Amino acid sequence: MSGYTPDEKLRLQQLRELRRRWLKDQELSPREPLLPPRRMWPMEEFWNKFLQDKAPWKNMRKPYAIVERKPRIFPGDTILETGEVIPPMRDFPDQHH
Repeated sequence: MSGYTPDEKLRLQQLRELRRRWLKDQELSPREPLLPPRRMWPMEEFWNKFLQDKAPWKNMRKPYAIVERKPRIFPGDTILETGEVIPPMRDFPDQHH
């Protein structure tokens, strides 16, 4: 007799699949902790919070991209692409803003 019959092949394939699923179910994910969280005493909880370094510059995250700001334009500046000169600002003699 050479090889397996189609029914035997199907059965072996099904068993292999079930074993893989079972093994995958045995792995613990971070959301399934092995033990319940340890209960801390109030003083221990206080000191753990107190000793955390909350300096804002240490908790900063890197930006997703470097953003470059456009340079400010003032009266009298020349726009390089067009050669246009920015006109002086209007005066408002009766307003003090």
